[in-house]
Amino acid sequence: MSYSGFHLAFNLPVLLLLFFLSGKGFWPGEVVLVMIAILGIVVAFTSPWDNWAVARGIWDFPPERIRFRVGKLPIEEYAFFIIQSMEVMMLSWAFLGWAKPPQGAPMPRWIGEPEVLRHLAILFVAWVAVGVLFKEWPNRERRIHYAWHLLFWFLPVILIQWIVAGPMLMAYFWQVFVPTFVIGTYLCVADWYAIGKGIWFFDEKQITGWKIGGVMPWEEAAFFYITSFLVAQTFLILLPPQLR
Repeated sequence: MSYSGFHLAFNLPVLLLLFFLSGKGFWPGEVVLVMIAILGIVVAFTSPWDNWAVARGIWDFPPERIRFRVGKLPIEEYAFFIIQSMEVMMLSWAFLGWAKPPQGAPMPRWIGEPEVLRHLAILFVAWVAVGVLFKEWPNRERRIHYAWHLLFWFLPVILIQWIVAGPMLMAYFWQVFVPTFVIGTYLCVADWYAIGKGIWFFDEKQITGWKIGGVMPWEEAAFFYITSFLVAQTFLILLPPQLR
């Protein structure tokens, strides 16, 4: 199976199902704008992260399974960023209609508030300090490359979201948790199959070695849940209050 075939077999049916469950695509204009904005953020943020990992050989794709590359990544990988994000956002929008939103949930805070800026500054200093202090750790322990690359890049973004909108996200716990769990779990199952079929592979020297079902590195599962979590939270944060 090619990477394109993987999308056709695993992602296209889910996209079509979620398209109908979320209102057959007849979303308010504000929702469409939020979706477009998030897709732009996801591609811009994830592309350098993924390109760097492939350049370092943490994972890669057999040439015969892909069409062509843009930079280090197959075009199908960029499509994956968009597909996963759309799956999460469509399920999030559908779930907002199924589950009654909490009454009187707090609003996200303005990022320019002094307290928010102070917390963001502390987070930035801590992130830089951790990067400097542990800069040589991945070089000494190559098996943590994937885990380090994943957590150091994505966890600060989760913290930023909670600094800006923690009380609101807590109030919308189920509206965040359900899309994250459902899409993250489904993609883990699909990924387990794809690894087994050799659509992509990992450098055994750059992963810790613990694998789910003896096939999928735990780091890969963490990636799907973390990124789905980020998209679900961002979607809720950016939605206009009357649409939550």
